[in-house]
Amino acid sequence: MALQPAQRITAQRLRDNAPWTAGYASITASTAATTSSTPQAAITTDPILFRAGRAYRLSYRGGLTSSTLGQQGTVLITRGTAGGATLLNSQRIPCAAGQAGTVGFYFENIIAVGGTDVTTALVGTYQMVFQVSSGTVAIFGSATTPAYIEVTDIGLAADYPGATPM
Repeated sequence: MALQPAQRITAQRLRDNAPWTAGYASITASTAATTSSTPQAAITTDPILFRAGRAYRLSYRGGLTSSTLGQQGTVLITRGTAGGATLLNSQRIPCAAGQAGTVGFYFENIIAVGGTDVTTALVGTYQMVFQVSSGTVAIFGSATTPAYIEVTDIGLAADYPGATPM
């Protein structure tokens, strides 16, 4: 860490130089099954302070459960509400081939915050993309296999020029 003359080492300055968890939320029970093609909320974080000029890694882990073989679902992390601005998009997740069941997923995206601090909750969502018969999709969660969203401050936004803007 380079310091300018008259600068002090502070806890904030030390924290800015190493990744740290800025937010986390999980579920330990499965969500309701849906046939909806619009995002359904699965996990909602408490409001998180996203500091100006910083980059954050968004992680979404869970299991997409399908009641019918051959279906496809998608998971998103959105800003504020299930219908908010998309910050992470898994695109299509093919459900288990040849059977109904659960497919594990883990997706990450890097976001960059511009010139103003932002405080917002994040929402992990799920939805049907391609339905077979009357099948449904849901997010699986249990005490030993929670579904979760984790937000990690990873450094200066300038270090991630292709990051998704907040």
